[in-house]
Parts: sequence; C-alpha cells; structure tokens
Amino acid sequence: MERSTLHIGDRSSQKLVARRYNVERSCIRCHERKSHDANTNTSLLHGAPTAPTEGLLVEDGTSTQYANEFLFSRGLEKESELQSAIDPPDSTNNSETSFMIGFDGLISKPQSAVDTFSLFPSRGQATHLWQMYLNNVDVLLKVLHIPTTQPAVFAAINHPNTASQDLNALLFSIYFAAVTSLRQAEINVIFGEDRQAVLKRFQRGLEIFLHSAEFLDSPTIVSLQAMSIYLLCYRNHNCGRSGWTLNGVLLRTAQWMGLHRDGERSNLPPLECEIRRRLWYQIIGCDARAGEDHALSTNGYGGFSDTKLPLNIDDRDISPNMEVAPTSKPQWTEMTLFLITAELSQAHQKMSRLSTAVLNGDDKMTSLEQLLETITTRINNRYLQHCDPNIPIQKSALLLGQVLMGKLGVFVRQQYLRGLSAEESASRASEQTLLLACDTIEIDNELKTDELLSNFHWLFSTFTEYHLLTYILWHLCVRPGVHCADRAWQLVDKSFNLVENPSWPNPGPKWNVLRKLREKVFHIRCSFSTIPFTSTRPSNNAVPEIFGHREDELPGDAIPSSVLGIEDVMNWD
Repeated sequence: MERSTLHIGDRSSQKLVARRYNVERSCIRCHERKSHDANTNTSLLHGAPTAPTEGLLVEDGTSTQYANEFLFSRGLEKESELQSAIDPPDSTNNSETSFMIGFDGLISKPQSAVDTFSLFPSRGQATHLWQMYLNNVDVLLKVLHIPTTQPAVFAAINHPNTASQDLNALLFSIYFAAVTSLRQAEINVIFGEDRQAVLKRFQRGLEIFLHSAEFLDSPTIVSLQAMSIYLLCYRNHNCGRSGWTLNGVLLRTAQWMGLHRDGERSNLPPLECEIRRRLWYQIIGCDARAGEDHALSTNGYGGFSDTKLPLNIDDRDISPNMEVAPTSKPQWTEMTLFLITAELSQAHQKMSRLSTAVLNGDDKMTSLEQLLETITTRINNRYLQHCDPNIPIQKSALLLGQVLMGKLGVFVRQQYLRGLSAEESASRASEQTLLLACDTIEIDNELKTDELLSNFHWLFSTFTEYHLLTYILWHLCVRPGVHCADRAWQLVDKSFNLVENPSWPNPGPKWNVLRKLREKVFHIRCSFSTIPFTSTRPSNNAVPEIFGHREDELPGDAIPSSVLGIEDVMNWD
C-alpha cells in the first residue's frame, strides 16, 4: 500500500462556488433520549424540537469544504473574496507537512524495517522528559492517574523491550508532548539536536507502536491515552484537516470501548470509572476545538452519552483497591482546570443545540439566559473562587474560565439578533456586547502572554479566538464610530500580532478570512473618527459581566450594511 497523507494545496487562484443548504443533524437529538448529567440542568433542552442546521458548502472541483458555524458561514455566504480566503495553507509549509501522521504505521504495517530501539531516548533523557510532561502537560491534561502510571513508565524506560506495545506507544506520546512544551534552547540542552528532528522521531515511534498494539482493531485504555495526548499536541504542529479527521478516529474508537457510557453502569471499579470519564471528556473537548478550526460545530454528544463528569479530586485521593469512589472536594485540586474546560465546553454544546431548537423566540432567549446564569454561577462558586492567581496553574484556570464564560455570554447576546435583517442587526448592535467581547479578548491575551504562565503557552497559543474577533470586527464594521472603538482596535491588533508571531502555531484556514475581514473594516475605520476610551478590565478574581440589557437599539453611528461588503454576517434566520 502506498503511503498516504492528507495533501493541503493552494487553491486560492481557482474559482470557488458557494451555496447554503440545510443539513439535518446526524447525531441523536438530546430531546429524543434523556441524557444523564448529574451536575447541569438539561431540562431546558428536553423536549425542544431541533431545526435543521444551516451551513455553507464551498466547492472546488472534486473537493469541498463545509462550515456550519452560523456566524462564520453566514458571513461567508455572499462574499466570494472571503470564501477564497478560507483555503488551507500552502502544502509547502514545513511546519504543517512534517507532522501528518501517516498510514505507514498507524493503519498499515510499516513498509521499511525500522530499528525501533534507535527511536527511544536515553534513560536520562526519558526521565527528564517525563518530569517535563508532569510540569507542563499533565497539569493541563489529566488523562493519566500518575500514582499508578509512573511506576509503569519507569519500568518501561528501564526495560523497553519487555514493555507492552500500547505502553511504549504511551511513552512516545509523552515524549512528543514534553518536547512540544519545550523551547529549542531547552531541546539543545537535552538532545543537542533540532527540535523538529526530535519530534519527528518520537512521532514515528508512536505510529509504529500504535500499529503493533493494533490500536484500530483492539484498542486499550492505554493506547487511547497515548492517542489523546498526541492529538492535543498535534494542533501545535499542524492546523490542517488531518487533526479533525484523526479526532474522529479517536472518538469512534472511544465509542467502541463504551467510554460514552458511564462505567458505574457496568460496575467498574471507581478508579477505572474515573479514567474512562477523563478520557471521554478530553476526547470530545478536543473534537470540539478541532471543529472550531474549520468552522464546524458538533453540538456535542449529550444525546447518546451518559458519562458523568470526573470528580474534583487529586490523584492521590483514589487508588486501584478502592471499592467506593471518593467525593469531589470543594477546593482547588489537580482536576479543577480540566473540569472548568469540560463543563464550559458542555455548556456551549447545549447552548448551540438550544439556539437551533424550534422554540418561541422569547422562550428560547429565556432558556439561554437561565442556562448561562446557571453555568456561570456554578463555575464561579465551585471552581474559580478557589483559584490562587499567584500560583501559575491556578491563574491559568482562572483566566481560562473567564475567557470561556465571556465567550458564552457573547454567544447568548448574539441570539437577540437572530432573524433580523442585516440593517436591523447593525442598528441593534449593543455596545455592552462589544465591551464584553473586548474584556474577554483582553483576558485571553493575558493568558497567552503572562510570563508566569510560560510553561503552558504551548497549549494556550493554539486557542485562537475566531468567534470573539469575528464579532468585534463585525461590530466595528457596522458601527465604526462606537465609543470604545479605539480600545477594540488595540485589542484586535494585539491579538493579530500574537497569532501571526512566526514562533506561534499556524492559526489555520479560518485565519485568512479574519485577515481579509480586518482589511475591509480598516478601510471603513479610516473614514470615521473615534472617541478615545479607557476601560478598566475585571480583576483577576472577577467574572466578566455577562448579563445586562437586551440588544436595545442604539442611535447614532450605524451605517447601511450594504455599504460594508459583508452585509449578511450577522443575519441568522
């Protein structure tokens, strides 16, 4: 079999034809099957019929690209210039093509003989990488139970020839993750060679041992852990469609193993239940983030999953010999950051489903506001109030929680504009929503630049705030004279400078669209004068103000949207 990779070509010069059409959701709707969630009220969604989801299909010869994020797809619908900008990056980009996991190893038997032991680091290097994994990766990604995993890791480091194939795959994913989190100068000290060469060697080892472990046909929890760790780091090196595709493979494998069903149903031991829960929420969270890179909304898996959230505990609180699970702690634990992201990701999926439900407009908005208030109160009281901003990982959790809640607040506020014409949307654009988006972007920039959090920037730099930036640019487009325009532009400029830093991961195909949109808005801005505006951002322990008045019509500076060239960007009917 020939080695196959996903080719990313430059098609910007080719003619693109776009059409919008309705696509029925393929997953089981949440109102058709009662999902179990012990922590979040889902009654708001139960029984609400779901409308077909609108999307945009961009065609090019024998290939197509689909987008169903309504803000993004409606903005592209009538803009051929923006449609062409969504093309993926040129395949000549080495940072992209160097990290495509291939069929030669993961799926098919490697074609050429490989001395696998030449791929292993020395024991000293391996021990150092394990410690870097604990410091820089495990604190963000709790799919391993360290007290039980660490002895197995050191045994495999000492005797790799006797370790199981899936454990060796886990080792190589750990090595790959650790190197991903390090800078070139640190790699030079450990290996004395180029970072890319080290990463490719460890990726190759992962591929070979996943194949030897028969990952696709006979997956294990250990091989799932290996693939989950790898895919979290994969986005740092490759923003192409292969990551989205591989997440689908991982998701199907997890379903085959029944991770979408809570282990308590099968009377599994408490530790095994916890590991399965952690894995499931990591996999679906990674899938949602991968979809955002390509303007795809999964709307979650609540309709066919009853897996409970993991417990808010430290690894030392649970062990293999326990017969009764411990209880969650009302304090900071090693799982707190993981749970913040898991719960807010699930809340976003529920809101996305509710936003397309066939409900009366007022009922829908009331339900969305209730859900938003419930989740923000819960996250703040259960997690954020226990975060110490002087401790790096806890400050990371605090800022990340504020960013995710701010995004939810902007999402809910935008629903007030649903069904309005383009000009009505422009005239009713609320400055409060713009301020919330700006506050959230400001916190996001801090998350990605704070020197105290530098060990975690390898991951946070992959969280591109497409939605918030798109909203800010749209708002500045339709209301260029808004009072806080100067501040908004400064934040947009800072975000663009960060994302386009050559040392940062490639932001993906959607970024070209934002770049084009920014150029359009810049020309509009040049025709208007703005009033300088100074705003005080929320303190570190404060949640961004999410609630307020509805999108009331504001007089003054709105301009006809037909002049803007992106007239349908917020028209969601």
